[in-house]
Amino acid sequence: MSDDKKIKVILHRGARQIGGVCTEIATENTRLLFDFGSPLEGEGNQDILEIDGVTRGDVNCDAVFLTHYHGDHVGEIPRIMADIPVYMQKTARRILEAQQEHKVSVGQKVWAKDIKELTEGIPVAIKDLKVTPLASDHSASNSVMYLVEGYEKKILITGDYRLHGFNREKLMRTFERLKNVDLMITEGTNILRSSPYYEDEPSVKKKFAEVFSEFKYVFLLTSSSNIDRIVSFTRSVPGGEYPLVDDYQKNLLAIADEDREGEMKSKKSTQFIVRKTLARGEKAGFGMVIRTSEKFRSIVKEFVTKYPEDTCLIYSMWKGYKDFTGVNDILDLCKDKICIKSIHVSGHITKEDLELAIETVAPKKLIIHHTSAKEEEKKLIIPDDIEQIHMLDGLMYEL
Repeated sequence: MSDDKKIKVILHRGARQIGGVCTEIATENTRLLFDFGSPLEGEGNQDILEIDGVTRGDVNCDAVFLTHYHGDHVGEIPRIMADIPVYMQKTARRILEAQQEHKVSVGQKVWAKDIKELTEGIPVAIKDLKVTPLASDHSASNSVMYLVEGYEKKILITGDYRLHGFNREKLMRTFERLKNVDLMITEGTNILRSSPYYEDEPSVKKKFAEVFSEFKYVFLLTSSSNIDRIVSFTRSVPGGEYPLVDDYQKNLLAIADEDREGEMKSKKSTQFIVRKTLARGEKAGFGMVIRTSEKFRSIVKEFVTKYPEDTCLIYSMWKGYKDFTGVNDILDLCKDKICIKSIHVSGHITKEDLELAIETVAPKKLIIHHTSAKEEEKKLIIPDDIEQIHMLDGLMYEL
């Protein structure tokens, strides 16, 4: 194959760090980027992404595709030049826009409304490359993977994903249907963590129900965009008690519910937190989804003080967030006064499931990014005929 028929792959960031990722797939005629994130605090290269033709100089990029709305995958999108189209799954785009509108009061610019919408399974042709979004499963609702095809080559870009969510079987069927993948670019967040006895999302839902059997007032501290977790929580609130959220959270749930069916929808009786419903909840019992704002801290403080033995706080986020000021304030408010339970599972694939996913897809070549593991630590039990390509940020690999 001549050089002008090769597909070029560049990891602009993410080869050896979790988050802040950006991957380029290009031919002689087409240049696409996948994700354009901000680095996680204290994780790897903290410099902003400066890419010729994307953030500076003359425009030389045909499109940017986003896998999901977490900041480490979309945080630097406002820096790309205006003439470059950005694509995202339709429901995820609406959730991102709602998040941004919520932050307008602190100077957040709403740029998600300009993003072009994608539907899972419907391909988009960009010059000589075809990009098909495939439904995934992550702690961000409506995440997608991308299958990129061109020059008789297939590249699978997974984004962040897991096999211990509610959609394990659906995702495995997708992997089984993929044929003749030439290159799989996969996240490896948990590659250094062996976890043969991990929990899954169904087990989280079961534990929520157990907490409600013990406590009358239950607070859930979690990410407002972790829709699966919040749906499980609202549906675990016993009959006769009140599932409570604020108007912002209710808006996010309403957006997500339009794209969900059956038990994946939030509980119909979920209500806004206003003084009237809070008073009713105080009588009957409630489950309340909270964040770290003063509004929620005051409510938690009220119930911690009045009903210490009947109140429980569920912490359902990555343990590293416990050191963040707002989170720490909530936890300190409850520490030694009420019951605090940690009920959480990662949004990222385990090492063992990663090996299964790679074996199932059976790509000819493999690149692992979105991991802090060094190249010599990226050791997996995978078939011998899969060639693992070791990459550094900024280097080009030709397929």
